[in-house]
Amino acid sequence: MTDSSPPSQSAGAPRLLLASASPRRRELLGLLGVRFTVVTSRFNEERLKETVSDPVEYVRQAAEGKARDVAARRAGVVLGVDTDVVLADGTILGKPADQDDAFATLRRLSGVTHSVYSGVALLAADGTGEAGVSRSEVRVVETKVTFAELSDEAIYAYIATREPFDKAGAYAIQGRAMPFVSRIDGDVSNVIGLPLWTVGEMLADFGVPLWRFGE
Repeated sequence: MTDSSPPSQSAGAPRLLLASASPRRRELLGLLGVRFTVVTSRFNEERLKETVSDPVEYVRQAAEGKARDVAARRAGVVLGVDTDVVLADGTILGKPADQDDAFATLRRLSGVTHSVYSGVALLAADGTGEAGVSRSEVRVVETKVTFAELSDEAIYAYIATREPFDKAGAYAIQGRAMPFVSRIDGDVSNVIGLPLWTVGEMLADFGVPLWRFGE
């Protein structure tokens, strides 16, 4: 008779550290069935914004910066992620400052295709600083999202839910903005904040066990 029980988690498996306080990323990472600890990064993104204008390079450097900050202090495999919503002209759309800003952002997204880029950095570290990083890999994932033409009524109704105010691009694709989306090309989990297929591939390559639900 074949034993169909799952293999036990290796005692020598590396410890996974998530360099993010985002509840959405915690939830998504949990879907991969991995055990992890949240260690909030202190990386200064504002300084990076002053020197890097290319959105792809920005998410790459921001993800790696977040991971390296934690790797300098803690031992394990460190996951750093940065996600941005970007218009076709390269404009990065951040979190709206107020209702007028949210309206202007959603009006710019109406009827057009934009990109969502995520930088994903994975570092193996012993917690002794930069010299303690023994391995690193950084990838950038792009998903293209097309919005339908939005009426002012729909935009104001969405803003009234308060959902846009802590979201890059002023929308949550997994929330009440889902009906705004007419087409997606790529990984939808990337738009939410963590490209799961890519992250899963990278974690497995670093020896982090996946699919350990209920352990």
